[in-house]
Amino acid sequence: SQAEAIGRLVSLALRSNIEPDVIIKQLKGITCHNQTWANGGKITSCSDAIAKALEKYMEKGTKGNGNGGDKHHRENVFIGQCPECGGTVEHEGGCAVCHSCGFTKCA
Repeated sequence: SQAEAIGRLVSLALRSNIEPDVIIKQLKGITCHNQTWANGGKITSCSDAIAKALEKYMEKGTKGNGNGGDKHHRENVFIGQCPECGGTVEHEGGCAVCHSCGFTKCA
């Protein structure tokens, strides 16, 4: 449950345009009682593992388009106000998406 909670918060932060490096800096190095070794390096907690996985992904230099694919830039079109949080809803890949709270509605 802890890893799922951290994953949800990381997802929310990324959708809110928080830079991945800021997220990595906050999570990397956190320790807990259950530490392990993987790929030649020490994993000190679930948070540390998520930070290192995100860091490894960022080293590849790809950006997701929010639909499981890679795209160099997002082509967003503002379409209104989010019914959940009042944030900006944009059109992305056939869906209405709010990057503030994660609301999504697809046609």
